[in-house]
Amino acid sequence: MVDKPMVDNKGYIDVQSALKLKEAEGRVEVDKLNAESDAKFRELLIRESAKETASKHLAKFAGFYLTFLVCTFIFSIQFVPETSIAVVAGLITLVVTNLSTILKGIVENGDQKEEELHEEARKRGFMK
Repeated sequence: MVDKPMVDNKGYIDVQSALKLKEAEGRVEVDKLNAESDAKFRELLIRESAKETASKHLAKFAGFYLTFLVCTFIFSIQFVPETSIAVVAGLITLVVTNLSTILKGIVENGDQKEEELHEEARKRGFMK
């Protein structure tokens, strides 16, 4: 078949060819937009700092880590001598407190950064 719409002897356009051409142009445009969005997403991942990556990881898994530490402590009491339980409890408390402080910092900094992103989006006209 013909890729471009053709005008026959009577001056009519071949509708089937015109539809196929428009469909192909639409698919090309969609593929182009998908490729651009994938490239922007990869660029964001590459430019992300180690601190941001660690913050995201801790935000997702800190609850698991805290639960794991407490359960491990409770389980380890059976095997640790009675004289050392206070030391182990102190260390676990220290780690849990530090993780909680880190999480608090992530939440507080995340709110400020989120506000900055919303402000930037408003300036560019993406949000009202």
